Amino acid sequence: MSYSALKLAFLLLGFPLALAMMFFLGGYYAPKEIGWKSDLAMAEKALKDRDIGDAEMFYERYLRKNPTGEQRWKVWDSLLNISLNFRQDKLTAKHYLEIMLLEYADDVPKRRKIRKQLAGVCNDLRLYDRAVAIWEALVKDEETPAEEKAVFYRDLFHAYMRRLEFTMATDVLNLCLQSEITPATKADCLYDLAEAEMFAYDLEKSEKALRSLLEMPAASSQRRVLAVFMLADVLEQQNRFEEADQLFTSIRENFPNSKVIEMRISSLKGRQRQATKKSELSPVRRR
Repeated sequence: MSYSALKLAFLLLGFPLALAMMFFLGGYYAPKEIGWKSDLAMAEKALKDRDIGDAEMFYERYLRKNPTGEQRWKVWDSLLNISLNFRQDKLTAKHYLEIMLLEYADDVPKRRKIRKQLAGVCNDLRLYDRAVAIWEALVKDEETPAEEKAVFYRDLFHAYMRRLEFTMATDVLNLCLQSEITPATKADCLYDLAEAEMFAYDLEKSEKALRSLLEMPAASSQRRVLAVFMLADVLEQQNRFEEADQLFTSIRENFPNSKVIEMRISSLKGRQRQATKKSELSPVRRR
């Protein structure tokens, strides 16, 4: 009798009858073999047959019976695969990852991989404080490669921006820029920095970051188009309408949504006319 069938029997018949069925119809587990090889073989067969409940049961039984087993990492990975890709259950995945983090606390590469995945799951579950704590631990870890650390700095940036903590957001990006990262990654960090400075309404710093980005040959064409768009926005906010108009026009053909550019140019020209009219109507000061 499969695990799923047994659970259904307990629900429908109650404990005594379900227990009798377990013995008379073949027992709780179908195979008579015992040992971890049997558990893993049955788990893999159940997973292949899409019997997810049984697969989970056999994997979890292996973990209970083999506290130091060589296959534990593979089994944990299989349970994560089930929870994330079959059940779409990120809360269970978080539970697994938290246990794994304790189990592999002294294994630096595995610990980093677990933390990375756990932070992403916590972020998806809107457990932002936990996600931030993990990303902060990752960037402080001297064993984390610079390129990976840059990804975590940018994750922290998005988390701080969500909290409207603009100073924290700019601080982590400046740390990112000080790291030994590739020019392309640096361009991405500069773009994020410009965005953070713009939202903090430090338009001069935002403009400086964007112009630095646009001078970088390593910046991708897509990143450059988006940077030009943001720079035009920054200039418009400073009432530098002609410069902003030129920049919007320059990316009209390359921007992902041309209608957005048309709307921004139209809005910009309207603001420009209003500014001109207001200037003409203002009284001339007498000397």
